[in-house]
Amino acid sequence: IDTRYATILITPKPDEINDTNMPRNLHNAAELFLRAGLVENAQRVKETTDALFDIYANNPDGKTNVRIGNGCVCWSCGHCGLPKDSNGEYTTNSSNLADKKKSKVLPGPCGQCGEVDQVNYLVVTRKDEFTKKGVTNLPWIETPPLSEEEKKKKKEAALEAKRKEIEANVKKALEERAKADANEDQV
Repeated sequence: IDTRYATILITPKPDEINDTNMPRNLHNAAELFLRAGLVENAQRVKETTDALFDIYANNPDGKTNVRIGNGCVCWSCGHCGLPKDSNGEYTTNSSNLADKKKSKVLPGPCGQCGEVDQVNYLVVTRKDEFTKKGVTNLPWIETPPLSEEEKKKKKEAALEAKRKEIEANVKKALEERAKADANEDQV
């Protein structure tokens, strides 16, 4: 579990604020999943959170092939990411989380499994590098999933690359065999 997960805070719902067992960050959440034997959930936390860190490491412009909004963690499946709206579309409303707290807008549903109740908002934080004081809140950012057509093209490209690799290996093996046969004939 990456210690950076501790910089992503979990916002408790009003009835969870005084719950001492409520994980306060994604590091705590991953530990909880592992202690409860929910290894797949912990792996999903790792996969989705590592993807977020990878995107931020590449200094995204916030416009090119990304979705930005308020992230959520799902306690049912371990998914961390943007929630889906009632139509199954990802919500990318990046309005201030404090405003959502005030308006009692509940997080979710989960972008992976659709869970509605067992979901909490996430707040991505980092130390403010400019003023060296305090913490800056960042939005959740993720790459959108591939469309069916894009998945098909990606699969076809991978198959074509594999076919070319196999053809090259066969050609090389045939050439080596021909050389060996020629050497045997000379002997």
